[in-house]
Amino acid sequence: MIALVVAAGGLINAVGFAQIAGDSPAARAVFAQQMELLARQLTFLLPAPAQLDTMAGYLTWRWFGTVWIIYAFWALIAGTGAGRGDEERGLVELWLSTGASRLRLIAARVAGFAIVAAVSIAVMLAVTDVGAAIGQEPLPLGPLALEGLAMWLLTLFVFAFALVVAQLVTTRRSAAGIAGVVVLALFMLNAAARSGVGVGAIRWLSPFYLVERSTPLLRGGSLDGAATAALAVGSLVLVGLAVVAFIRRDIGGPLFRVAPGITRVEWRPAGDPLLRTPALAIVDQQRVWIVAWALGLAVLAGFLTSTTKVTVDALGNSDIPLLRAYFERAGINAYADFVGVIWFSTLLLLVSLFVVVQVNGWAADDAEGRLEMILSAPVSRGRVVVERIAAVVVACAVVVAVSSVAVYLTAASSGISLPRGRFVFASAAVLPVVYAFAGIGHAFVGWRPRVAVVVLGALAVVGYFAQQFTPLFAWPDWVNDISLYALYGTPMSKDDWGGIATLIAIGTGGTAIALFVMRRRDVGR
Repeated sequence: MIALVVAAGGLINAVGFAQIAGDSPAARAVFAQQMELLARQLTFLLPAPAQLDTMAGYLTWRWFGTVWIIYAFWALIAGTGAGRGDEERGLVELWLSTGASRLRLIAARVAGFAIVAAVSIAVMLAVTDVGAAIGQEPLPLGPLALEGLAMWLLTLFVFAFALVVAQLVTTRRSAAGIAGVVVLALFMLNAAARSGVGVGAIRWLSPFYLVERSTPLLRGGSLDGAATAALAVGSLVLVGLAVVAFIRRDIGGPLFRVAPGITRVEWRPAGDPLLRTPALAIVDQQRVWIVAWALGLAVLAGFLTSTTKVTVDALGNSDIPLLRAYFERAGINAYADFVGVIWFSTLLLLVSLFVVVQVNGWAADDAEGRLEMILSAPVSRGRVVVERIAAVVVACAVVVAVSSVAVYLTAASSGISLPRGRFVFASAAVLPVVYAFAGIGHAFVGWRPRVAVVVLGALAVVGYFAQQFTPLFAWPDWVNDISLYALYGTPMSKDDWGGIATLIAIGTGGTAIALFVMRRRDVGR
């Protein structure tokens, strides 16, 4: 599934470049000038632009800079699953009982993932090259293979890191949460350095910086030997640490155990009132994770908002037709519109990924026996579905509220006047999107738990790119309409109650399907 999603993205990017960049050197030069102005404002997310008048340069910036994040997220989920998920399902004990060594188990999982990742990246690059060939500018195979090598090593590095984290905790959910926060911090470290923040030599700690140093597809570019070696050696070291930790720890336990203290047994209810409140009990148990997401998005929100005036002035005052057309199609006419379009489109993607992580936890609860324990309380299956979805909406409401406050305060300090009523409505309108994703996610968890995360992640990524590319490339409206984000509309400038109602209907339909399939299927299958 991941190979199909990224392959489609590569094909769209390559064909899209051929459509809008033009054929003559003069047209290409104008296009490069237009896109570089935009690209300089997106260094918080994408690499610095270079040679945007060529297919290779454009793909290096716009597509390969994005696909690193996709593969890193996939590797994180796979690494925590290999390091802790199989163990929670009882498979590791079964395999060890057959006489297989722990070293062999880890080696088999790493080798299997390495092969699958290599095939996925090869398919993505091949389809991307097909798109480049359709655009009459095929990519050179040698440099393309080197680009794939750097991408593959980044994927292995994140997988190995997640595998190590899984040895330090007792659940896959905890491993995914900790590894996710660290990987996000490493990405933001490199993004901050790209945006001009002086971080010094610690930038070398970020695998995203290491892979970004290699530009084999560009004219005069090459595969950075030191950075590539650092990724390779780092991956091997992390795998070695995971092997040692797995050999030394007990099955089902973490690597480091704290000696239990002498305690007195007390039979009394917990003092936390939220633990006795439906839905809020789940939120309370994840409060650290939710606070981390809220603070992280608040920092990103403040940074994006602080660059609004510079970005809009630089792009809006230019005489570049493409950028003017993009602004018109995206509905950007003032500073407040830019905040509405850029920030809320970013927020929608990030909270969707938050839901994807929660859906991964639901699937893990089913496979690892926690759902069976909850149902034995006894708790009805319908209540589990409703409480899970409600908890996700409440958690996202906290995240959205904190980040929105950061946007509003930063805008006010920058002299940008945001219409208060519209801004509050735009923030609240994010929650129906969350509800729709949660409903769809739980429907898949109840039907096929193992594919739920992949399908929902693909829905988020494809929807985000459809939303971004449609105004830029002037594609037909139906391309944008395949995205759930299109139903969100542009609430900072106009109401779209039909889209909001549709999102609520999708969430309600997904919840109804989830209730139906949860009652009919066996737990753990």
